[in-house]
Amino acid sequence: MKHLLSQTIPSTAGMMIKHLPAVYDHRHHIQLWLFADRKTRCQVETALLAQGIQAEVFSACKPLLDFFLRHELIIRHELMLRHEPVSRDEPVSSHEPVSCYKPGNQSGPKVYRLKNETGQIVELSSSDIQQIEVIYPQSPCASPRRFLLEAYPLSAMDERLCFTAASTTVTAQVMAAPHHLWYQVRFHLTGGESEIIPVFAPNYRHRSITGARQLSPTGWIKVFAEDGQSLRDERIITDYEQAYQAVMGAVSSAGWPDQGPCFERLLISIQVPVADEAVGYAEERLSLKEALHEDLYLSLQAWFKHREGKSESARNSQPGQIVPDITHSVTGNYYLEVATGSYAVADWDQTTQVLSAAERPLTLFQVTQELASFAGQPLQAETRTGRKVCARYIQGSDQPVLISGGQHANETSGVVGALRAAHVLAAKPDAHFVISPLENPDGYALHQRLIQDNPHHMHHAARYTALGDDLEYRTKAPWYEKAIRRQALAVSQAQLHINLHGYPSHEWIRPLSGYVPQGFDMWTIPKGFFLIIRHQDSPQWAAYAERFIQALTLKLNDYPAVMAINQRQITLYEQHAGEHGFRMVNQYPCLISAVSDPDVPLQLITEYPDETIYDSEFIAAHEIQMATVLAAYEVHQSLFVWK
Repeated sequence: MKHLLSQTIPSTAGMMIKHLPAVYDHRHHIQLWLFADRKTRCQVETALLAQGIQAEVFSACKPLLDFFLRHELIIRHELMLRHEPVSRDEPVSSHEPVSCYKPGNQSGPKVYRLKNETGQIVELSSSDIQQIEVIYPQSPCASPRRFLLEAYPLSAMDERLCFTAASTTVTAQVMAAPHHLWYQVRFHLTGGESEIIPVFAPNYRHRSITGARQLSPTGWIKVFAEDGQSLRDERIITDYEQAYQAVMGAVSSAGWPDQGPCFERLLISIQVPVADEAVGYAEERLSLKEALHEDLYLSLQAWFKHREGKSESARNSQPGQIVPDITHSVTGNYYLEVATGSYAVADWDQTTQVLSAAERPLTLFQVTQELASFAGQPLQAETRTGRKVCARYIQGSDQPVLISGGQHANETSGVVGALRAAHVLAAKPDAHFVISPLENPDGYALHQRLIQDNPHHMHHAARYTALGDDLEYRTKAPWYEKAIRRQALAVSQAQLHINLHGYPSHEWIRPLSGYVPQGFDMWTIPKGFFLIIRHQDSPQWAAYAERFIQALTLKLNDYPAVMAINQRQITLYEQHAGEHGFRMVNQYPCLISAVSDPDVPLQLITEYPDETIYDSEFIAAHEIQMATVLAAYEVHQSLFVWK
């Protein structure tokens, strides 16, 4: 083991409570933006007020959403409050969402007291508000829709909301003062009047550890005198930001081999005094713990790629397994430990579920047991850690098909869907297929471990293999996990590979490195169940792919609930992220592309928003995964006529 870092970072909230009263008093008004949950921010306000200081403490992450929730401005509907907010006085576990926001229960019109552009308090009655127009800022340092994306999912939370980009004049002002970015919330009232309420979005320009230019949310402090004069207006580097910077600095200065693997596991253990907060819409929650995991994992992946001269989008870098393990701190401080270590290969959980009713990801034990129940020829490969990758070849007179799941191991509904479909096909006398339900058992084992503490986090550290690469992009020996595909295609001669995948069911953010996950822009918010077709670059296979997707999507029209999810999520995606870039085929979003040298002439990739879902939502996910496999198998049998 190589120890890289051990550090305690004191709470910024605690430091503000301790130090601000030594400088300011009742004559001052303070505004703070922190990376902290609502409960902590309320505590800072209360503690400062007890010392005579009026303070407002806002969220540095998604400040517009915080504004609407803070002032209870949302008109709620049926998809909201799937996760009920929790009272600030109620004890909660470290992984459950918490919020001291409670929707008002009053039956009459609500009166909002808001601060306008001149700093004056205005009172608005809910019965007078006809429309809420949000003018979102734009910056030359970010994509045009960056701050519209940060407003997600507000469009779905209140039908009175509409969004408009800031004018070119305002954008020019931002270029002159790039750190000063504001949303303008215009309330259109009965009688044609309006009030504008500004909402500050603290950001700063910087370069990432690889040298890329970024504009990222940050902590901030504003202090005003009694007469409204600004006394202080500057960035503060919060505990949350310090933790990220400390880890990145420790790893980047450690000294590594020029080429990977550089370690077996890079273990990053951080205790964070922040609770997850339910946003109040569908699966959405604001989780700074999850965001820190994502920021650290993807930033370190990018840094190791950069060292090797590879692009950030490359998927064949093999630094080793990077494991950010973000858990809850009960003291208010941050605790950081970074070290290299050996692979963990013990799989202790032998829990099983009824496959068709599985409400959560299967254990590795059950996946192995389910696969062992199939007859046919066993296929086996081995991972870098020594875990087995297993498949079964069932030979018949049908056209052969390869069915796989778990390439990206945090996408778990496909594992269940593949097994369920294989059981159905195995009962058919002429069935001819390979079932390879879990291609990445090392990543899957890590995911099983991480969801013990944070079941609602997407855990992209478990996405790739223990070497740190995407197995599909491995182009030379040792093949490890990819050997199972090579065996499956060699023994079956399959011309169709059905590859079951998933993606985040809630917003995916990286607040400390530009907010939008670089290289994964199209995956940042859910947009329904969609299909990707990759075909060999030839007229024959292009024509076949077109016939195939037309027939497949027609069969999937038997699932109106899935199409309803698609419509709802795509509408919201377009409102916040722009055009989805898909071609709609029989009400299903599809991407079809030619590949010059594919492993198999036709690959169908499913993408269901399954990361972090459980219970009935998880059942619905593996139900459509199974249905897609069965429909694709049937379509292939009916269409494939040439040798």
